[in-house]
Amino acid sequence: MKKQLLVLAALLIAASTASAQQKARTFSVTPKVGVTVSNITGQLPVYVAYAVMPDVSGTEGTIFVPDSDPGKWGLISYENQKRKAGFTAGVEAQYQFSSLFGLSVGVFYTQQGAKYGTKGKRGTPNGEQFDFKDDLKVNLNSIAIPVLANVYVWKGLALKAGLQPEFAVSRSTSGDFAISYKGKPATTSSGAFIKTFALSVPVGISYEYKNLVADLRYNFGVTNLRQDGDKWNRSYGPAAHNRSLTFTVGYKWGL
Repeated sequence: MKKQLLVLAALLIAASTASAQQKARTFSVTPKVGVTVSNITGQLPVYVAYAVMPDVSGTEGTIFVPDSDPGKWGLISYENQKRKAGFTAGVEAQYQFSSLFGLSVGVFYTQQGAKYGTKGKRGTPNGEQFDFKDDLKVNLNSIAIPVLANVYVWKGLALKAGLQPEFAVSRSTSGDFAISYKGKPATTSSGAFIKTFALSVPVGISYEYKNLVADLRYNFGVTNLRQDGDKWNRSYGPAAHNRSLTFTVGYKWGL
């Protein structure tokens, strides 16, 4: 990450001698829509809990659990994260201080997260059978607020960098799977321990042609996504950070 930021800083410094064709002291609004490709670095396990209830018999008001059929419960977790595709949409407002430099603030709904390589059947010597029909997914849907410095290096070509607070609006897991124990179906649930707030450093490049804007950004997560992550770091492993590549297109209106 340090190398990428140093390269970007060098480009921004070099841009000071480049020509640009942006009107100074103007304000604009740009609605945008696009796609994201995201992953999670470090260790953020997704878990699946399961329970098989034993046969219950007895008279009214009492419950008897036969010793011969005590039931089964457990929890399994997976850590082999893979990239996950998503969607993003929002709007950015920008003030152009000079022909070279502008400052923008945006609000975006963005789908991030990761996939986990769980697809397939497997069993254990204890009698559990796991049947994952696809990869489990962690779905982290957030409201992102990018604040960016935009330096125009040539005509409509701009380099950008800044900070992006992200507030989760939903955190869920998805995937088609079934678990059984000695032929009996299990009650299951899945999830991941994810914080509601994250902070990222977006860096990128954009190009404007007339009113059309194409934008490519890479977001480096700098806060730990795991709940109680600071407490877990020493014993559990590396902190978990967002990583996402975002491509959007938009239409720029001058105000």
